Amino acid sequence: MNSTDSAVAGAPFYPSIEAFANEVERLLVTCDFDAALERIQGFVRGVMFDRRSVAKVFADPVLDSLCQRIGAVVAPAMTRANPACTEDRVDCVILATELYRAGGHSAVIGDLISTGRFGPRPVLMLTDTLNSADATIPGERYGDLVEIAIAPSGSLIDKLHWAFARLFVLRPRRLILLNHHYDSVAIAAAQPNVADEIVFYHHGDHQLCLGTTLTHTLHVDPHPMGYHHCRVELGLTDNVYWPLDVTDLGTRTRTNHGSALRTCSSGSSNKFELDYKYRYADIVPQLIARTGGTHVHIGPASEGLLQRIHDGLDDLAIPQARFIHIPWVSSVWRALEHHQIDVYLTSFPLGGGRAAIEAMGAGIPIVGHDSFLSSFYGGQDMLYPEAYLWKTPDQLLDYLGNVDFQQLERESRLARMHYERYHTRDSLITAIDAGNMAPVPPPLRPQRSDPMQTFLDDVQYALKDHLTATAIAPILTQLDRDRVERAVRDAEVEALEQSQRHKTVALLKLYAQEVERARAHGEQLSARLAMIERSRLWRFARFMQRAVRLIWR
Repeated sequence: MNSTDSAVAGAPFYPSIEAFANEVERLLVTCDFDAALERIQGFVRGVMFDRRSVAKVFADPVLDSLCQRIGAVVAPAMTRANPACTEDRVDCVILATELYRAGGHSAVIGDLISTGRFGPRPVLMLTDTLNSADATIPGERYGDLVEIAIAPSGSLIDKLHWAFARLFVLRPRRLILLNHHYDSVAIAAAQPNVADEIVFYHHGDHQLCLGTTLTHTLHVDPHPMGYHHCRVELGLTDNVYWPLDVTDLGTRTRTNHGSALRTCSSGSSNKFELDYKYRYADIVPQLIARTGGTHVHIGPASEGLLQRIHDGLDDLAIPQARFIHIPWVSSVWRALEHHQIDVYLTSFPLGGGRAAIEAMGAGIPIVGHDSFLSSFYGGQDMLYPEAYLWKTPDQLLDYLGNVDFQQLERESRLARMHYERYHTRDSLITAIDAGNMAPVPPPLRPQRSDPMQTFLDDVQYALKDHLTATAIAPILTQLDRDRVERAVRDAEVEALEQSQRHKTVALLKLYAQEVERARAHGEQLSARLAMIERSRLWRFARFMQRAVRLIWR
């Protein structure tokens, strides 16, 4: 756990958002803005890491308001310290937290830059609130397309000072927020007057995310689930849809007609290894057995997941070579073509949007998962409407076991058509240029939850859920200490008892030896007495013999 999570470590979590807000208010009264920023970051991380909040808790205006209040107090002091600048204004600043070599939001930044709608060379600012950013990644991903600035390592209040100082100098016409869920610095810095327009790009869309409810931003959702949820459930009626854009790399001619099916899944490990009723690692060996083909997995995977897959293959007597693991690729699109994939299976329990778009662009038929938890889990609404959705593993296996290549050819065309309509560069540019009048996304598919299974999951995984585990950690730690102390005491008692046993045995041996010596001494004494007695009787007999002789003379 990061140090910024101290708000939840070692104590019960907050019973209400008001209780948390009151704690932050007390810090604001004392002007301890750094601690307030830390508390907010720690609170969000505590919530978002808990399985029970995923695809259920998305936003809270109290948290956003607290961040804005901190920024509103700090900004004037920074304005006085940084007088008006005479330098030319920049067209756009992209304010993010940090980047990854593999990850959707890092790719989104590149896609937005490539539209040319944000100036010739936007400035990319990273708050790096966890002091963990890799400074080499921005240059590797974007080269000279952006000017890069990363907050120096330090406290959150120092990072907020840095952000304001940079923004007051740059005076951007447009500020795009692509912050991580917990980045209290970015949201505090996004004051209404720091740019002519502020865009909140809601990429942290399936968990609690700071900034979601800001009213002075253009709220952008990058997929249908987020757009409709924010509009209907969160009441953000002015949000717009900017479709995810993936560069068109063309389609391939299918050459493996009549051969065994080649399937593929792609995504980071968290998309496959969440606690869930169905396990990806258990289904893959059955899938390979049913299709008689090969399954390719693209993305990092834990040793445990890979071992479970390999064990499953062994149990079914399937050659290990029919499962191919590729930890990283520069382009999922190219990888799907290179491995001649026939069907792309979306990741589950947590679906991935960008990889599915690459598959559709490449004309690869898709099979998605209709999650009983939420449409945010399965990501079914990212797919072309005709894509098959499975609810149970048996449905998946039956479908793949019976699908024919004529159907796959038809779905290949449907997948490509969906990509061309919604996910090309032109589609994204059209949405950006339209402002508040951007085209709306396609409607959502019907989705039914399973309250009973959700409840059973909550029961089954209760002790593993982040906040519960955090709350009971001190108790478990104390229990561990008690067990250790008891073990030490038991060992000491055993050692003492063992020592006493050894001493008793030694005393018994010594006693036996003394008894033996006494017995031997007694026998010796008896023998001597017997000898003495015999000697006395002999002498008396000799005396009597002499006396008799004297009488008879």
